[in-house]
Amino acid sequence: MINLTFLKRHSIEYKKDGLTEPSGLTLAHDGKGLWTVSDDSKGVFHLSLSGGLRRKKSFPVPADDLEGITIEPTGRFLYVVREASNEVIKLDIAGRRVADRRALADMTGYGKLRRYFEDDEDDNDGLEGLTWCAASDSLFALKEGAPGLLIEIAADLTRITGHTLLNARRGFVDPSGEGRRIDFSGIDYDEGRSLFWILSDEGRRVYLYDPAAKAVVRSLPLTYGRKGKLREVEKAEGIAYDSKAGRLYIVSDEEVRLYVFDVRA
Repeated sequence: MINLTFLKRHSIEYKKDGLTEPSGLTLAHDGKGLWTVSDDSKGVFHLSLSGGLRRKKSFPVPADDLEGITIEPTGRFLYVVREASNEVIKLDIAGRRVADRRALADMTGYGKLRRYFEDDEDDNDGLEGLTWCAASDSLFALKEGAPGLLIEIAADLTRITGHTLLNARRGFVDPSGEGRRIDFSGIDYDEGRSLFWILSDEGRRVYLYDPAAKAVVRSLPLTYGRKGKLREVEKAEGIAYDSKAGRLYIVSDEEVRLYVFDVRA
């Protein structure tokens, strides 16, 4: 059984640089840092594992409202999602430029998803998270809600190859008894376990989701002890799992902090 133990937290608020609302997270290719985005800024930010901003590695992006970020296996390209337009943007790290960008609506296969987006009256329930899946060499994007969706996208951004509704029937429920809404704010693929780590900021939980079984196999509250009290991570928006170190990293939008958890099975 997988369990989380809180280790530490770090401030990652860098107002002068535009990092004030961290909204996505992915482990750097070398495993020695993290990439994040801030949804109110046009840029991608490189952090140390203890939250220090590496300005020389960070760079501007010609888009705001960025919500999710991931890196592909070669380490050459980052992918980010823009919620306002439901776009996926491919970034060349070395060239610090946009290599490609495509809205979901312009991809083959969008017709099967159209109603979930066009019937959504809340502009803030669009694409929220993104991860690279090594098992399929494709991207998986996360729609925040109304309804929540897991959307598989070809690496060349031309096709939507599948989608799954994320709902109570699949195990996305609030066991706290407080009736919290289960939305979806961040995602990372765990290659060793062949599972997705999926965040709910309103549910204040992380879910381990098995795509083969199409079911949640474990959910864990995002809690930690501080000054003798049990607290919850507020507005958890980005997640990155380091399988080699057994560490789970989570960014809080509201607190502008990086949380570090130890993962043990």
